[in-house]
Amino acid sequence: MKLGSLRKIAVIAVLLLSAQSLLAINAQPALSGLQTGAKPHTVTLTWKASPSHVPGYNVYRKSKSETDYRKINPSLVQGLKYIDSSVESGATYHYVVRAVDAEGHERANSHEFTIVIP
Repeated sequence: MKLGSLRKIAVIAVLLLSAQSLLAINAQPALSGLQTGAKPHTVTLTWKASPSHVPGYNVYRKSKSETDYRKINPSLVQGLKYIDSSVESGATYHYVVRAVDAEGHERANSHEFTIVIP
């Protein structure tokens, strides 16, 4: 971490309705006055596994001005963590996660949660 940097962490818990598991969200925006063109903020999403076996998850996001979610993971997230590195300073984002079964069908959205990037 460069000198003069500051890290803020927010933790939010969200219940996945269809999978009945807990989704823990960690927002980890890193702030620094020494950045040179790099995006200084990321949101790290982590969650507990679905109680039923699923091959993976999809992560959806919308900004404060958008009405529909859009999938932000390019391929199925097979683990229990996703890092969104395309967030911008000063923006508000809303996230949901959907478990995906073996046939590729998505389960219902988790509860929506909001992250405000400083």
